[in-house]
Formats: sequence, C-alpha cells, structure tokens
Amino acid sequence: MRTLRIPVPLLAALLAACTAPTLRITPRYGQLAIDGRAGIHTGSVSGAADVEDLGLDDDTSFAGRVDFDWGGLRLVGMAQFPHYEGSGTIDVTVSDGANSITAGAAVDTVLDLDMYQGGVLIDFAPGEKAKFGVGIGMAYIDLSLEFEEQSFGTRIATEQQLTVPLLVAVAAVWIGPVEVGAYAGGLTYEYDDEDVSYVDGDAFLRFKLFGGLRRLRASAVLGYRITDIEALYDDDGARGEIDLTIQGPHAGIEFSL
Repeated sequence: MRTLRIPVPLLAALLAACTAPTLRITPRYGQLAIDGRAGIHTGSVSGAADVEDLGLDDDTSFAGRVDFDWGGLRLVGMAQFPHYEGSGTIDVTVSDGANSITAGAAVDTVLDLDMYQGGVLIDFAPGEKAKFGVGIGMAYIDLSLEFEEQSFGTRIATEQQLTVPLLVAVAAVWIGPVEVGAYAGGLTYEYDDEDVSYVDGDAFLRFKLFGGLRRLRASAVLGYRITDIEALYDDDGARGEIDLTIQGPHAGIEFSL
C-alpha cells in the first residue's frame, strides 16, 4: 500500500490558503505638517518656492486604511487628502509662461494633495503573532497648487496627476495586547517628461480593546506617517516642480471582521 506524502512547506501553504479571510478597516484622524518646496517655472532656474516662507499651516484631516488578509496574501489600501493654505512671501520667481510673480511678492497659496496607495503582498510569516510580507503596489497623487499675488491679483496655478509604481513591505508583531507594525513603499523613476521619487512610511501601535486576535476585534491605533515626494513634470510648456515632505501623528479605531 502506497502512502501519500505531502512536503511540509506545501502543506503549510495549502493550510494558509484555506484560512478564512480577514478585513480590517481603520478610519483615522491626524495632523500633517509640510516642509520643502513647490512651484512652476519656464526657465532653467528653479521656480520652487519654500513652503515655510509661503506660510502654509499644518493640515488636520481624516484619512483611512484598509487591510485584507487571506492566508499568505495581503492587500493594503490607504488614502489621505491634506489641504494647505496660507499667506506669506514667495522667495523665487514663478511663471506659467503667460504670467509671472516675482520673488519677494506677498502671496496667498493653496496646495492640495490627494494621495491614494495600494499594494499586493505575499506574507512570508502568516502567523497569529508575527507577520512579514513584501510585494508591489501603486500610488496615485492628484496635485493642485495655486499662487495669488496679493497686490495685483495675478494667479499662477499648476495641476498634475502622478502615478507611481511601488515596491512595498509590511511587518508586525504582537507583544501582549499591543501590536507593533510598519508599512513602507517607494520607488524612483523617469518616464517621458516626468522625474518622480516617492517614499512612504507608516508606523503604528495597535491596542486591542476587545475581541479576538485577528477577527471580530476593535482596536485603538496610534501611529506616525511620513511621505516624501519629489517630482519634475511638464505643464503646458512650463515645468512644475515639487520636493515635499508631509508627516505627522495620527489616531484611529480599527475594526477587524
């Protein structure tokens, strides 16, 4: 009589694939500071203005994260929509080819960054107490920037949508009732008229309030997220330029189903 022998790694993979899926939804609220430069120009000299001189205030807004685990497969999605505005002095000359605002002028500035990110990861440690996974993903950034000179009302604006392929990784470990975790994604590329570098990191502590270790659980989440975006792109004959770091703490409640 022949005995069927299944290799242990294959058996583990089959068991993991049969594991019931877990969906985690985390609405959160955070304060995001901004640092760096942004602008638009037509010459060879940079027209990216210092956002601190522009007087942009920190943003407080809602964001969200969704995790879907099924055995050794994980899907991660995140979205945040920081909005910055303020009044200050522009330290460089900006121009869209038709109008210009010269360095030293008093301006009102509005900057919006709608940022979406998703990833598909293979979990190499799909256990209850610890996880580590790597994979690929995509980030989509919808940028809108407008300067308005206070004296003459001259307006200069740039809008751009950036799609960035990513390499992503996640890691987490439970220590008693607390989970310590992190997510990171990023890539640098050049394509056509775009030069883009994107790096994102999200670290958190998750405190189980009640429920199981994975499903039917509610948890409080405290974390810190930092996103670094550099881009040089064509905008109707002018060149848009951003070099921004957006970072700050966040707090939320995770619901695991």
